[in-house]
Amino acid sequence: MKKIVLLLFCTIFLHACSEMEASIPEKEQEAEDKITFENEVVEKTNQDVPSMLLDNNAFHSVIGWMSNEEIAFIFVEKGQWLVKTYTVPTNTWKTIYTTTTPIIQGTIHPLKEMILLHTSKDSSSAEIQFLHKNGFVTQSLSFESAEIYMDWHPTNPNLVVFSTFYEDWTYSTFVYDGATQSLVSIDIENPFVKWYDEENLMVFRWSDSGLDGSELLLYSISDETLTATGEDKVLDVSNIGEAIVYVQINEEKKQFEYRLETLSGSKKLEWTAPAVSNYSEWVVPTMSIVSTNEFMLLNATESRNQDDTSQESILSKISLEGQLILGEVQEQPISCSPNGEICLGGYGKENWINTNPLKVEKWIYFNK
Repeated sequence: MKKIVLLLFCTIFLHACSEMEASIPEKEQEAEDKITFENEVVEKTNQDVPSMLLDNNAFHSVIGWMSNEEIAFIFVEKGQWLVKTYTVPTNTWKTIYTTTTPIIQGTIHPLKEMILLHTSKDSSSAEIQFLHKNGFVTQSLSFESAEIYMDWHPTNPNLVVFSTFYEDWTYSTFVYDGATQSLVSIDIENPFVKWYDEENLMVFRWSDSGLDGSELLLYSISDETLTATGEDKVLDVSNIGEAIVYVQINEEKKQFEYRLETLSGSKKLEWTAPAVSNYSEWVVPTMSIVSTNEFMLLNATESRNQDDTSQESILSKISLEGQLILGEVQEQPISCSPNGEICLGGYGKENWINTNPLKVEKWIYFNK
């Protein structure tokens, strides 16, 4: 465990609670026994954009896309926490999971087979449920601590790295392998690690200033060693499955420098975009992974401060084959369908963004 100094940086990455024990719960019943189908009134403004009125007291959050046609939600109804999916073409709902334990948040694995649910009965304990798309829990991790950061391997849903934080802001980091149900503690200098491949983790070595970016290191899980990559001024790195997205800062030109590169380094795509800051650090643009080699990205039209909300951002679809510019929309978090044709935008995913042709409409409304 180590002492954390940059508490502000933590708020960007922290997701929830924890120290852990792994267990495999018995399936009490088959998936089809746990799924219930429901009819709810959903009106449509036109054939392309659904429109729904939700109970503000029951709605918790939109988790994201389970397929090109299904979107997962979290609701609270009569003391029950529900995971529901909404099928767009048929305007129908089904409940795939119910629990009396409050659900803090849900994360969908890129392969769309599993949902990771963070649940918690109180502020000092939590559980992670590995929920299959058909509604049964395959594994469960128990936690006791203040906060947790996690990174899910993009192509192997059995692999998760966790960093658990305690009330004094010390932390421990663990690698969990669901295939063997093993939980291994590792000793690293920065808790916000990410998967590079199944044997190595990417570790950030922060500079003294948040504006200078970080040095990127590789940590070998088997050898417990760190290796320099030669990459510096790094703001973010993401493994999307078949390739890695690197985001680095060129402070002199006030540009984000991007590189999408295969793990072997045999193929890569490079481009730049105007940099955005919040005065003390650079603000990495919003991206949404849509496949193992493709993602959607929002970039500013010019270098600016984050509090300048009057300007729109450029929405692009990017793969190793190139960058397809789709148009300009207001800067906002996005979660896109696997085919990239539709993105849900906004902090509550309340905006429906058709990408071809580009059109933005509100699709979720709440009663009072």
